[in-house]
Amino acid sequence: MKQYFMMALLFAVGAHSQTQTYTASTEIFANPERGFYHYRSSGSGSYQPLNQTELTNFRKNEKVTLIWREFRLDAFKTTAISQDFLTKMQADFTALKNAGVKCIVRFNYTNTDGTDAKKSQILAHIAQLKPVLQANESVISSVEAGFIGNYGEWYASNNFGQDNLTAAQIADRVEVGTKIMELAPNRMVAFRTPTIQRQIAGTATVTAATAFDGSIRSRVAAHNDCFLSSADDWGTYINTTTDYTYLENQSKYTFDGGETCSLTTFSACGNAVATMAKFHFNYLNADYNQTVTNNWQSNGCLDEVKRRLGYRFELLNSSINAGVLTLNLRNVGFGNVINDRKAYLVCRNTATGTETQFQLNTNVRLWMAGAETRIVHTLTGLSDGTYQLYLNIPDLAMAANPVYSIRCANNGLWDEAKGYNNLNQTYVVGNGTVVTPPVTEPTQPTNPLPVEIILGANDIIQVSNLSCTVGNYSVAVYNTSGRLKATTMDISHLKKGYWIIKITCNGQVYTKKVYKSTGSW
Repeated sequence: MKQYFMMALLFAVGAHSQTQTYTASTEIFANPERGFYHYRSSGSGSYQPLNQTELTNFRKNEKVTLIWREFRLDAFKTTAISQDFLTKMQADFTALKNAGVKCIVRFNYTNTDGTDAKKSQILAHIAQLKPVLQANESVISSVEAGFIGNYGEWYASNNFGQDNLTAAQIADRVEVGTKIMELAPNRMVAFRTPTIQRQIAGTATVTAATAFDGSIRSRVAAHNDCFLSSADDWGTYINTTTDYTYLENQSKYTFDGGETCSLTTFSACGNAVATMAKFHFNYLNADYNQTVTNNWQSNGCLDEVKRRLGYRFELLNSSINAGVLTLNLRNVGFGNVINDRKAYLVCRNTATGTETQFQLNTNVRLWMAGAETRIVHTLTGLSDGTYQLYLNIPDLAMAANPVYSIRCANNGLWDEAKGYNNLNQTYVVGNGTVVTPPVTEPTQPTNPLPVEIILGANDIIQVSNLSCTVGNYSVAVYNTSGRLKATTMDISHLKKGYWIIKITCNGQVYTKKVYKSTGSW
């Protein structure tokens, strides 16, 4: 009888284990402020407004959350920007917000002959544009410097020079570039080459100590509009040794982005992926050059690029011990979160549905590419009850809109309606009762038939009647002491005896105790 009691007690510990291991997903899904973008341009002579329905479809159907928005000021080279133009810009920003996407902004005067505006006119235009951009900073992901030269790429300019710049021309460029930094003071500004970046911000790169401190250096990013076209990307790099080192270090806490020029040996999959990782690429043009992206599709790396542009967070595991939650995750993306966000633990009372939110002691922008991050939080401040735990990483300016929250790359954890990542953890305060399995979210489908878990032939776990398809649910196998021993359906390698199987699908956990009759004790 005593032995039976101990086995029952151990089973209870295993069934209510406070350790969860999460399964990474290969799904391509929408996440804000990163990824491939669509190009949309509007000249001042015939303004082409953004279409809210099209923007929404980009996000929902193509998983594209960025628009590269060019505002061409060709009609205003010698005059003020008209109020009509500014009003139409505001309508564009409203459409972006309503569609749940953001934009990369660039202003320029010409795409053909280098006839841009004089410095005094550009500075006056920046002063006009500042209130509009600052009022809509929430839907601006970043700014590309623009204004000077063809395409706003700071080359082939009638007013600011082309090659062998004079000291006066460099000084004029620096003055304009510094003013551009004021357009959206809480956003990074991308300049066309590392040489220009250093002219604006100095030769030293931003460090962990100076990252995100609001200084010009901490906000100077890069855009390469001839990416992977040659050894120097058609003049992007003056000295590849010096420029590569600078850009690798500077982009670690900022970003690089842009578009490809042409299909070359440099744009082959291996070099493309390695270079994007080296320079922490955040975005690329989906519309140009498609000979390159089609080649990536043919050679099997396009999906990897889609997944890894910018940040991509995978939850690894979490545990609760003595009232302390420990959460481990890794960033498998090329880059990092570029704009300020906070991470929150959401505790939902399973009886009342009331949510209590705690800011976690972590800097989301320092969840670095290629690295793992550990977050520790003491669970205090909750009234008696049982709570389901979630991770929420909202947009600070639009916290109520879940489409702007960050989704982790894991199977079965995303609550689309709330913008939460379900940690599949329950926590009991006082006399609360553990709810196993966790509460099913109202947005998730119910199963017409009960879920069945059995141990089939050759010790392969078999599951039927799940709402998830294969690959979209996770499995965890625990011993009766609550220790995780396997995360696969094949448990033939485990010892003979009782095992606790947990299947997680759409935030719902299904638990079954099985007896394995093969294997050693």
